[in-house]
Amino acid sequence: MTPPAAPAPPRRLSAPPAAAGDLVDRDRELDELRAALAEALDGQARLVLVEGPAGIGKTRLLTEARRDAAGRGARVLAARGSRLEKEYGFGAIRQLFETAARETAGALGGPAAPAASVFDLDGGDEGGGQSVLHGLYWLTVHLSRAGPVVLAVDDLQWCDSASLRFLAYLVRRVEGLPVLVIATLRTGEPHDDEAVLAELAADPITTHLRPAPLTEPGVADLVRQVLGAHAEDAFVRACHRTTSGNPLLLRQLLQALRAEQVTPDAAHAGTVTAIGSRAVSSLVLMRLARLEAASTAVATAIAVLGSGAALPTVAVLAGVGEDEAAAAVAALARAEVLRDEYPLSFVHPLVADAVYRDLAPGRRQLEHGRAARVLADAGAPPEQVAAQLMQVPPRGDAWVVEILRAAARRARDRAAPEAAVASLTRALQEPPDADARPGVLLELGHAEAISDAPASITHLRQAYDAATDPAVRADLARTLGRILVFVGEPGSATRFAHDAAAALPAGLDDDRQALLATERISGYLHDLDPAAWRTLPPPPVTGTGIGARMLSVALAWEAAMDGTDRDLAARLARFGVAEGDLLHGDTGLLWVIAGQVLDLCDEDSGPLWTAGLHQATRRGDMFTALGMNLWRGYVEWRRGDLREARQALTAGNEMSHAWGEGGIASGYGESFLLEVLLDQGDPAACRAFLEQVRPHHRITEGARMFGEAEARLLVAEGRYREALSAQDSVLRVMSTIDNPAWRPWRSVRAAALAGLARTAEAVELLDEEVARARAWGAARPIGRALRLRGELRGGDEGLADVREAAALLGAGNARIDHARALLALGAASPERDEAVPALRLAVDLAAAGGADALYAAAVAALTTRGVAPPAPPSPVATLSATERRILDRHLGGVDEREIAEALFLTPRSVRAALESMRVRLGGLRLRPS
Repeated sequence: MTPPAAPAPPRRLSAPPAAAGDLVDRDRELDELRAALAEALDGQARLVLVEGPAGIGKTRLLTEARRDAAGRGARVLAARGSRLEKEYGFGAIRQLFETAARETAGALGGPAAPAASVFDLDGGDEGGGQSVLHGLYWLTVHLSRAGPVVLAVDDLQWCDSASLRFLAYLVRRVEGLPVLVIATLRTGEPHDDEAVLAELAADPITTHLRPAPLTEPGVADLVRQVLGAHAEDAFVRACHRTTSGNPLLLRQLLQALRAEQVTPDAAHAGTVTAIGSRAVSSLVLMRLARLEAASTAVATAIAVLGSGAALPTVAVLAGVGEDEAAAAVAALARAEVLRDEYPLSFVHPLVADAVYRDLAPGRRQLEHGRAARVLADAGAPPEQVAAQLMQVPPRGDAWVVEILRAAARRARDRAAPEAAVASLTRALQEPPDADARPGVLLELGHAEAISDAPASITHLRQAYDAATDPAVRADLARTLGRILVFVGEPGSATRFAHDAAAALPAGLDDDRQALLATERISGYLHDLDPAAWRTLPPPPVTGTGIGARMLSVALAWEAAMDGTDRDLAARLARFGVAEGDLLHGDTGLLWVIAGQVLDLCDEDSGPLWTAGLHQATRRGDMFTALGMNLWRGYVEWRRGDLREARQALTAGNEMSHAWGEGGIASGYGESFLLEVLLDQGDPAACRAFLEQVRPHHRITEGARMFGEAEARLLVAEGRYREALSAQDSVLRVMSTIDNPAWRPWRSVRAAALAGLARTAEAVELLDEEVARARAWGAARPIGRALRLRGELRGGDEGLADVREAAALLGAGNARIDHARALLALGAASPERDEAVPALRLAVDLAAAGGADALYAAAVAALTTRGVAPPAPPSPVATLSATERRILDRHLGGVDEREIAEALFLTPRSVRAALESMRVRLGGLRLRPS
């Protein structure tokens, strides 16, 4: 591909031709394409995958779909995958959108701004891969507001990984937009991005179109169109048998038969077999042999440069003048080797392969080397030059290393880490000289940390070992230590961080504290023996740098898990998040942990999640958003706002699943949502959700939480022995946690034991939980344990427990736990003057919190006391804070996708919330979406 002039025009695909009369045996496929287009025009987005082997007619169907869409007023954007450009980050997306992005006013405004970097425009964001994908999604939304949009992608299997990731991202979010994505996919061979292609194939909006080989009547139609209506049946049968009904092979065969003036009768059926056996390659090469030498040279140059090469570049590589090259292109088009349109490309990938494979392997490599120099001399962007250098054998050429590193930087800036990794891997093979090697390793490790974290460990470690500058080594150590926390073998992060900290020279004290924080928090997260990572007394925190704040949070978490010094834990956590430095330096780990600690201390952690969501909104960072939604949901659950908790957790889990993060967040988010569903009083919904997500992978702490949530569900279902067994399966995981504020396992076990009439054992466990909760001092765990113990003990002792529980929880911010304690008090108290007010307050709290079963139980208890049941809560009063924000914007005329953007939810969750409100609010008429 040649370099575009500045400013770079996009690669344009010409408008498809009008439908030709030689499209046979495709009525079913055309009907399905028209149906999909009609649905997309009506706002029901669709993805159509046209799948099949080479030559079956996929591209032809795509062409017909483009023609039909353009004729019905849709905006058609097209791209074609290329083997040569497989490592060109966002290459296919640039083909699709570049013209629209540059020429459509406001297309890259607002939330679409981060996508500007893909098109080398100012305004791109540094928010990372998800930010760019999010921006491209909003670019699609903006374009679709002007009318239906069709994205047509030929040869999807050869598109670059970044483009495929975006298409998968888009398909998950395009519901409700007038968008049709139609792509061709070659089957019968392995693909580099099988997982993403499989994800696209499995999406609910996907339709699979698999054109079959032509029937004998269909073959007869084509034979008689090309060779004459007098073609005999025996001749037709020979054509069908020889090509197996493959449209491309048939057309090539018919062109050869016509060129050789073969009579289409039974007597020449054997000639069909003889010519057909040469297949496409021989037929194409035979056709080239009949042309001028310049035509062969031009065809070879286009095969080497790839589709889309500009004529001047083709001419230079072919060694002919531009006028001669233009004449050769015309001759190749007449011979049906090249398409008769711009940009220059072959009529089919099999034809391109035939020309390319006719070059001896060594000659191919030399031609790619020449092409790289020609492109570089013409001022081509480095990624276009790099695409050629990927095919050239290593020679230790410093220029090659320089170009590949420049291409990797461009790919990184466009948030296409796979392309950066490919370029840097090739640069490492060149190889670079001794001075350049550490830099290449560092750049490769950083790129892999985004797209392939396990692979990054090797190269970052090599870069770390090769680096001599202490500050560079410290920065590398922090990056590598963080990656090892999430993807390294258990204990590897702890060992590495310990050794790296010890190796730091004097003067890098804050870096040492950051590594010490990594050593200690990874020891906990990997469930290592504390003797391997936790020194006592704890190390002092010095200074106010990011390392000091990281260490402060790690120590706060240790204090919280010990459960004995709440004031110390809160003080350390508050220091860790002061000034907001940690939000920018370590959002996904220690910022979250600081918020957890503050919540466990019964302090308000809400501002932390709000700040995290604000940053996610500003940067378009959806991964940060899912984390903030997840932990905000956890906090709202503990505070007793179950509707808000469910809204946030559902959004966080949807985002986690959508990004395919392999279960990093699901162990937490799914476990929390199970608990919320139980507290809402819906064991059936809880069971359905549990079975739905059970197969998901979970890390250590997530596995523990999931097992304990399942045990609680089994208790609610009356399956007490199974509950004990479920808890036993995870009881030894994270067994050093002593704080019931974070892990109230004794409460769950006591409930199961009580269900088996083993009350004494249950009370003994709760005695211990009450003692440990009192040692920590936060009201929620004390009140919860007291209430459970009081219900089991009964009598005066039990009444004293539930009275104390109600008093403690009434002074805090645990609405549902408070309501449970009040219900227990109302049931146990012999004094009507005490019981009835407690039950009335329990009714109010349960209604406000969304605990439906608890509300019903409190109403029933009031009725038993002879009190008329209260009026049901107003439907408006049942709305969560997020639902109120959604409703306000909806009634104000704000688009659902803009609501999702503003609140950092998924459009699907916004629509679900609106539908739920339509049902619950009854007579309140919401405007149509």
